[in-house]
Amino acid sequence: MKRVIAGLALAAGLVLAQGAFAANTGAISVSHDPMVLSGSKSTTIHVTLPQADDAIAAINIYAPSGYAANLSQAPGTTIGTVDATAFSHTAGIPVPLSGNVVVANPASFAQQSAQCAGVPASAAVWLLNLAIQSQTIQVPAYVNPTAGAEQALGAEKISVCLTPWDVPEALGGAPQGAQVLDVRFTVNGVFTTPASGSLLRWDTLFTPYTPGTGKPNLAGTFEARAFVPLPLVLGLHPTYVPKTNTFRLNGTVTEGGLPVPNLTVHVSRGIAPARLTQQSSTRTGSNGAYRTAGHLKPRRTTYFRVNASMPEHAFAAGCQSPAPPTVAPGGCVSATLSGWTVKSPVLKLKVPKAPKK
Repeated sequence: MKRVIAGLALAAGLVLAQGAFAANTGAISVSHDPMVLSGSKSTTIHVTLPQADDAIAAINIYAPSGYAANLSQAPGTTIGTVDATAFSHTAGIPVPLSGNVVVANPASFAQQSAQCAGVPASAAVWLLNLAIQSQTIQVPAYVNPTAGAEQALGAEKISVCLTPWDVPEALGGAPQGAQVLDVRFTVNGVFTTPASGSLLRWDTLFTPYTPGTGKPNLAGTFEARAFVPLPLVLGLHPTYVPKTNTFRLNGTVTEGGLPVPNLTVHVSRGIAPARLTQQSSTRTGSNGAYRTAGHLKPRRTTYFRVNASMPEHAFAAGCQSPAPPTVAPGGCVSATLSGWTVKSPVLKLKVPKAPKK
C-alpha cells in the first residue's frame, strides 16, 4: 500500500478537503445507462467528500465480479466526460471544472502507475481532463484487474492518487489550494453489467493524508460503497370494468429484487401508442405495489404506460459486514443506491363499444 500511494505528487494537481480534526467520510454512487442487465452502454461514477475532511491521498474503486470490462480502446480515444466542483482556497471561490475522459498510452505512465496503482504497466490509463479557464489539469485513473486478496473487493480496480491542498504548492501541494468536493465522470463502452441481478456492490477505499504533512495516513483508510440495483422492474397490469367504464391499473416496483416503497408512479395514457400524455400519479405501498383507477372519456380502446424515478440516496443497510480492519481501519462510512428512471412497456387496454340502447 505504501508503494501505491508514494507518488501522489506526480499523479494529479487536484485534491480533496482537509481538516485538522476531521471525522473522514465520503460517498460514491455508480449508475449505468441504460440500467439493464447485460446491456449497459455507459457507466457514471460519482464521488463526493465533505469540505471538512482530511485531504485524500488515494481512491481505489472496485467493480464487482460479474461485470465485463473492455479496456481495448486505443490511446487518444475519448471515452466519456467528467465534471467536478472544486474550491480554491487561494482565491476563496468555488470553481466548476469539466472536460473529457481520454485514453492514454499506459507505457507513458509506467512510473506513475507503479507508484499509484502498484502495477508498472496498467491495463488502461484514463485521463480526466479538467478544464479551468485556459488551463487543463490531467488527473490519471489507472485501471487494472485485481489479483490475490484484492479479488475479495472486486474484479477490476480504478486507482486515482491526489495531492494535498494543505501543503504549499512549492512543496508539492495542489495549485491554488484546489479542493475537490464533487466529481462525476462517465465512461462509455467499458463496463457491461452482469447477466444476473441483485444489489451489485462497488467497494471503494479512501486513504487520507495526515493533515498538513503530505504523508498518507494508512491507518485512516475508510470504505464507502455504491450499490447498483438490477434489474429494475416496473410492472403494469391494466383491466377494464364495462359496467362502470372504468380502467384499473396495478403493478409492483422492485430494484435488484427489493420492493421500492413510497415511490411516485406516473400514469400516461392515450388513444394511440405515440400519443400518450401524463394523466395522473399514484404511490407504492410498503411492499412496492401500487394501484389506481379512473373513468375512460371517451370510451374507447386506450394505451397505458407508467414511469418512475429515484434519485441516488443513502442505503441504511449497505455497510453491514464491512471490510475487515486490516483493509479499512476507518470502517465503512457510507452506502449509496444508484439513481434511476424506468418506464413500463406501452400496453393496450381493449375497450368494447358501448351497447346500443
